[in-house]
Amino acid sequence: MRRLATILAGSFLVCDAVWAAVASDWLRQAAVSRTRQFEGAEAARTDESSREIRSKVTMRRLKPECKSDWDNDQTALPYYFYQLKLRTNNEFPCYVNNEGLAITSPEIFDYPVIYLTSHYGWNFSEAEVENLKRYLAQGGSLLLDDCAGSGPFMDSVPSNLQRLIPGVDLKLMLRESKEYFDLFNLVYALKGMPQLKEQFMQPFQAAHLNGRPAVTICPNDYGCSWEVSTPPTALNPLGGNAHGSDTPTAQRAREEVYQLSINWLFYALTH
Repeated sequence: MRRLATILAGSFLVCDAVWAAVASDWLRQAAVSRTRQFEGAEAARTDESSREIRSKVTMRRLKPECKSDWDNDQTALPYYFYQLKLRTNNEFPCYVNNEGLAITSPEIFDYPVIYLTSHYGWNFSEAEVENLKRYLAQGGSLLLDDCAGSGPFMDSVPSNLQRLIPGVDLKLMLRESKEYFDLFNLVYALKGMPQLKEQFMQPFQAAHLNGRPAVTICPNDYGCSWEVSTPPTALNPLGGNAHGSDTPTAQRAREEVYQLSINWLFYALTH
């Protein structure tokens, strides 16, 4: 496996620092909404140092072979990592590559976490299944995010998961479950799942492999809450997302989504 072991080792060191820095400035700042003006190009900017993946917090979006609008929410990942850097006072270097990555590519082994979203139903090819099975068996984590809670995407989950992890049962990732304690308490200690809309209140689900949650299913379209279409300001610290949900209630919900999503990424890197 190319560099996954190195990346994961660096990620463990990064996340160990979370616990060691409980009293540090960045952790106290993490729960504070940011008010600095955001330039869209800033989140996507890459320089020579950012091109090196090793020992950086990262997640890569997947481009499946089947029909899929995998590339929606174009600002979701760049702005998600922008938020992570702000909330940790740049304590954790991040690597952002927003291009689609073929599931059959050996390059997926360069990333400890990979991410698939779409409005459509989907079906992995045999070649994609074989590569993903190797990836998951070697410690990688896959996030499946149902775009817009559309139904067809979630309908595709059970059959495709059985191909990746035969005989797997899905578990709800609930706060009261001891095995998911870190998910809710690693940094932010949320009281529960964010409540965006009535249909977007479902908890994450997890497919376990070798005793760890190798695949996480988000029925709630968190990518839509990560994305941004208008710059944040002092009065609108998160900015308006692409669907115009910039009311105070919606912004509070998005704040919780960022908190839980950052928790989840560190959780995935350490489990």
